[in-house]
Amino acid sequence: MARNIVASTLLAGVALVSAQCVIPSTAPSSTISAPFRLQVQNPARSDVHNKFVKLVGTNIDRNLHIGPVGTEAFDLTLVDGVINRLSGGIRATSTVDLTEKVFMTDRNDPRALFQPTWACNPDDPSSTQLELRFTAWQDHPSGGSLCVRPSYDNSHEFRYSPRATPVRSPPPEPHPPPSTSTATATPTPDAPLYTDMRAHGYRFVGCAPEERRVEPFDFFGRTLADASLHADDMTNEKCVAYCQAAGYKFAGTEYSRECWCANSYAATREPDNTVGSLDGCRFPCAGNPSQLCGGDAWLSLYEKCPAEGPCENNMFAGEECAAVVPL
Repeated sequence: MARNIVASTLLAGVALVSAQCVIPSTAPSSTISAPFRLQVQNPARSDVHNKFVKLVGTNIDRNLHIGPVGTEAFDLTLVDGVINRLSGGIRATSTVDLTEKVFMTDRNDPRALFQPTWACNPDDPSSTQLELRFTAWQDHPSGGSLCVRPSYDNSHEFRYSPRATPVRSPPPEPHPPPSTSTATATPTPDAPLYTDMRAHGYRFVGCAPEERRVEPFDFFGRTLADASLHADDMTNEKCVAYCQAAGYKFAGTEYSRECWCANSYAATREPDNTVGSLDGCRFPCAGNPSQLCGGDAWLSLYEKCPAEGPCENNMFAGEECAAVVPL
C-alpha cells in the first residue's frame, strides 16, 4: 500500500514552535523506491490543507492539481530528487514561464527537484513525518518557490515561481487567493487599453483567455502555444517582432514579460468586444510600463494584418481613445 508523503513547500510561514517530535539524526535518501502519494499541508489554508495531489490530463502530460478534479496518484517514486510515476514513466518538470505549471511528462524538460526531509506534523506535533521540500528547477538558479493557485472547478494547480519574482494577484474571483504572498502589478489609472501595433503590421484583437479562464474548461492548453519568449524588457513591439520574424500570424503578451506565438487558436479563446473584456489584460509591460502586456492567464492578442486591405484594430463597446501608439 502506498504511504503518504507531505509536499511541504507550502508550509512557509507556519510556525512549529510547539513541536515535540524527535527528528531522526540520519537524513533521508533523495531516492524513494517504495510507491507513495503526495499530501499538501498548510494549516492556515483549509482549502488546501491535507489535500492529496491528483493528476489531470488526457495525454502523456499530467498536470498536478489538488481538489475535486483529476485522478489519485498512488504510484509516485523519487529518483535523485525527481518525482516519477511508475505507470507511464513520467517525471515532474517545469517549463520556462513566469509562474509555470509543474507537471508530469516523459519529455526531457528541466526537472523540478525535491529534497526529502524529516519534520514534525503540524496537526500532531508529537509525530514525525517525511516531507518533500522543493529545492530548485534543474539548470536554473536556486531560490525559486513551488506554490499553488486557484484553477477551475474549485481546484488548485501547482506553479513554479522564480526567485525574486512576485506572484501577482489575479482579478477578484469567487475563490480563495493563492497560498503564497502576492504583490499586485497595477497600471496607472489612465493607461491606454492596448498598444496600437498597426505600424508594425499587426492589429489588436482583444484580451484572450488562457485555459483556466475558460468556462467550461476546454482542455486546449495554451491559447498560443507554438513559440514563446520571456524577457525582463518585454514590450508589445518586442513580442510582435519576435513572432513576425518566426513567421507566426498571432502574437500575444502575458504576465508583463511573456510573449506567445501561433498561427491559430481555439474558438473558445476568442476575445470579447467590450471595454470591460479588456480588464484581464492590465499588467504593465516589464520593458515599458506605459504599455499593457496581458495579465494572469490573459493574453493581449495581436493578429498579422492582411497583405491587402485595411488593417484595423478591433473596436470595443464603450471605447474612448483606447490605444497607445509606440514611438
